[in-house]
Amino acid sequence: MRSLLMFVAFACVLAGSKALAAESAPSPSPSPSPSPTPSPYAQLTFRNVGPSSAGGRLTSVVGTDRDPALYYIGAADGGVWKSTNGGTDWTPLFDDQPVAAVGAVAIDPSDPNVVWAGTGEANPRNDVVPGNGIYVTTDGGKTWKLSGLEGTAAIGKIIVDPHNPKSVVVAALGDPFADSTARGIYHSTDGGATWSRTLYLSPSSGGCDLASSARASNIIFACMWHYRRTGWSTHSGGPDDGIFRSTDGGATWQRLQGHGLPTD
Repeated sequence: MRSLLMFVAFACVLAGSKALAAESAPSPSPSPSPSPTPSPYAQLTFRNVGPSSAGGRLTSVVGTDRDPALYYIGAADGGVWKSTNGGTDWTPLFDDQPVAAVGAVAIDPSDPNVVWAGTGEANPRNDVVPGNGIYVTTDGGKTWKLSGLEGTAAIGKIIVDPHNPKSVVVAALGDPFADSTARGIYHSTDGGATWSRTLYLSPSSGGCDLASSARASNIIFACMWHYRRTGWSTHSGGPDDGIFRSTDGGATWQRLQGHGLPTD
């Protein structure tokens, strides 16, 4: 009997020592998770670089690879502004012109002193201000010349051919409050001396945007948009709307259909 009691006591001591050892043993460290790659933009924050309150909302921002510090912006009700130090300071360039509403700005890729400004905001809000045509400067904004398209009212995009700066294509949205036969896509082959309207759909559908490739500048895409604004409502979209493509620098256009785009 005594031997049995001693055996039981020894077993209890042994079990307790194992439990104590298990409790005192350090738990295995978890495998370290891979550290995420830090974002190069994590420490960057947006800041307002102007213009302050004079320009209102902006409609266009353009730069040039010939001078990384040179930028021009177009303001819906504040004209054209220029920065020569990467946006730190801005100078108004359009104060002497009879209209302040600017819808599009474009720099000649071959000469950053040649800048085009299409007047009339093409974001048709209830307080939109119409323009009176397209302007061009050849001295970096010191002086401007009205270069036609006076009846277009609102210009949304300008493209200058990088291989032939005399070739300029303009998207004119037109008057948002009324029908207008001045809407459409215009093309100049003589640097704005004369213009030909190469794409026209109806008095209520105008050109709202253009896109092209610097490598194949003869290929241009144009968006046509039916829009009507009243003092209390808007009507957007119509049967004439669509995307068109030109393969000859804006001289002729073909509607794109199918392949994901509407066919009627």
